[in-house]
Amino acid sequence: MKLFKQSLAILSACLIVLLITSTPLDDYKAPIMGFLIIVSIIGIVIKQRAVKKAGSTQDILSGSGLEVAIVTTVLLLTIFMTGGLTSTLFFLLYFLLFGIVFLFKPETVFVLLVGLCVLFFTSLSDGDLVSNLIKLASLVFLSPISYFFGREFQKREHQNRLIEDKTGQIIEDAETLRQHTRNEEALDEIEDIENRAKELRNETKKD
Repeated sequence: MKLFKQSLAILSACLIVLLITSTPLDDYKAPIMGFLIIVSIIGIVIKQRAVKKAGSTQDILSGSGLEVAIVTTVLLLTIFMTGGLTSTLFFLLYFLLFGIVFLFKPETVFVLLVGLCVLFFTSLSDGDLVSNLIKLASLVFLSPISYFFGREFQKREHQNRLIEDKTGQIIEDAETLRQHTRNEEALDEIEDIENRAKELRNETKKD
C-alpha cells in the first residue's frame, strides 16, 4: 500500500505536467509554478507555527507524498520552461532520481523513470535527436544505480533502527535490574552492560 501511494504521488506529478505541457495551459506554466511555490510556502509557514505551538521537534518537511509531488511538479515545469530535453537544467533530473530513493521506496525510481520517458518522448524531435536520445538513455542507465543506492541506504537505516531499539531495551532492562540488585559485583556488571549499550547506540546515531 505504501509503494502504491508513493507511486501515485510521482505519477500524479508527471500527469499534471503532461496535462499542462500538452494543452493550452502550456502558456501558463510560469503562473502555475508560481502558484504551487506560494501554496507550498504558505503550507510550510502554517506547519511551522503548528509545530512551535505544540512544542514538537517534528521536521517541517517530512517527505510526504504531497511534498514530493509538488517539488517534482515544480522541477519538471522549470525544465520544460527552459527548453525541455535541451534545457541546461536537465541535469537536475539526475538529482531527482537519486533523491527519490532516500524519501520513498527504492522501487519508485522506476515509476519516476517511466513518467519521465512518457513526458519527454514527444520532445525527442526538438533539437538534436541523437543528443536527446542520449539524455533519455542516461536516465535509464542511472535508474538501476539509484535503486541499489536506495536499497542499501534503507537496509542500513533498518539495521540502525533495530540496533537502537535493542540497545534501548537493554538499557531499560539494566535499569530494572539495578533497582532490584544489592550485590556490588552484580551492579558493576549491570553498569558495564548499560554503558556498552549506550556506546553502541551513540555509534549508530553517528553513522
